[in-house]
Parts: sequence; structure tokens; C-alpha cells
Amino acid sequence: MFFEAKPVTPETLLSETQRLADANYRFVTMSQTVLNERTLRLYYHFDENLTVDELRAGTEPASRPPMTHLRLDVDRNQPIPSVSSVYFCALLIENETQDQFGVRFEGLPLDYEGAMYLEGEVSRAPYFTMTTVKRPLAGTASEDKGGAQ
Repeated sequence: MFFEAKPVTPETLLSETQRLADANYRFVTMSQTVLNERTLRLYYHFDENLTVDELRAGTEPASRPPMTHLRLDVDRNQPIPSVSSVYFCALLIENETQDQFGVRFEGLPLDYEGAMYLEGEVSRAPYFTMTTVKRPLAGTASEDKGGAQ
């Protein structure tokens, strides 16, 4: 899925989120991408008028704008401003992100401090990264180097 996201900073995140709330956008969710050992990219997803029927059909009517997204790159060692003061429901995905990626959100009204899903004995976040490896297709020249017998 390809989408455009407006870049924000920790300093502008809350004002941009408030602007969307004032325009009657709903907070849908947040997603995360690990860029490197130190940097986490957060995508905040908002929608103005999405319906369940549209979700089931996988369509977006031309009569309304597509979803709106904000992109925030953060140092995983620095606290991230919580948007739960604007959208209270965000505290769930923010607590989950703390559990899974080992970051901290500042200003959470209900902070599980990394223990919303994780047990007390877990000493580090269980996130993982995936790597795509391209392999030659079966029967291509690079696979036939050994020669036929």
C-alpha cells in the first residue's frame, strides 16, 4: 500500500493532530517502522468519513478525500509526545508501541510503562526486523551453473 504522509516533528505533532481533530478527522491507528537501531518511524493515520461498508469493499469513494497520514521519525531513546490528549483512544496503540518497540510516550493519561502486553520478567522489547532476499527463479542461468549430467 502506498500513501503520502505529511512529515511532522515532535514539536509540531500535537498541533497537527489538533488541526485534524478540529476538522473532524478520526484517529484510525498508528503504525511503526524501524529505520535503524536508533530511529523509529511512526505513521499516524486519520480519516474523515470512512465507513465499514467501504472497508469491506476495499474502496474509497471519489466524493471524499483519501485518508490523511502524518509521519514522525524519532530517536528511540527520546520520549515521544502522546497524542492521547487530543484522541484519548491513542493511548492503546501508544502503550502497545512502548511494549513492542521499547520507546516512551510522554503525557499518556494511562501509562502501562511497557507492561500492557509484556510480563514483568521480559527485559527487552520483542520487535523484530525482516529482510527480503532475492533468489533467482528456478531454471534460470544462475541456477544452472552446475551443468546437466
